[in-house]
Amino acid sequence: MDITGADNQVRTGANVRVEGEIVGDDNVVEIGDAQEDSALTLSIRGDGNRIRIGNSVQLKGLRIRVGTHVAADATRLTIADGFSVEWNTQFLLPNSGNTLTIGANCMFSNSIVIRCGESPHLLFDLETGRYLDTSSRTVVGDHVWMGEGVYVTKRAEIASEIIVGAFSVVTGQFAEEHVVIAGNPARVTRKGVRWIRNPSLLTPGSPEHDSYHAHMQGYAKINAVDPA
Repeated sequence: MDITGADNQVRTGANVRVEGEIVGDDNVVEIGDAQEDSALTLSIRGDGNRIRIGNSVQLKGLRIRVGTHVAADATRLTIADGFSVEWNTQFLLPNSGNTLTIGANCMFSNSIVIRCGESPHLLFDLETGRYLDTSSRTVVGDHVWMGEGVYVTKRAEIASEIIVGAFSVVTGQFAEEHVVIAGNPARVTRKGVRWIRNPSLLTPGSPEHDSYHAHMQGYAKINAVDPA
């Protein structure tokens, strides 16, 4: 990794490889232990930025970009423990003061983009000339499952225990838990749902465990009758 500037720190845990560059001063990157070999491509241009990623993560080619050819200062990216992400996903914090927070045990698919601002391009109110692309926060709660190709814009907020459908565009705030959101722009399409990462995490004797295994047993009977 190429680092230019003063008082920059990069600390990584086990099984984590970081590539890219830092250009600026007083930037701190902290990444905990990964469950398996993980790769992160990082580009920081600016001063006083902070990136913190927790433990037990799985990072398959995640790309994080802070600033553009125009520097961004004092951004904050925080990802809690248990985060997993597939290839070609990007987190973009182009504006000074951008904040992105992702909660614990989230599962992200591939080709997701979270964009927290529009810099270096500028947006103004036509009548007053007021600058509109001000610093903002984007929030993803705990245990969120985000599907392939989702696009999340600045100021979006996604509560815990939400499923985001593939190729959705999330622009608003969703405070209700245990729902599915989908579409462009995303809206609530189903309520009263929960998701579990894989069958090994089902609790024996729970309704979810019994329902899933009863469903799978039906296919076992079909295979026994017609092994071909």
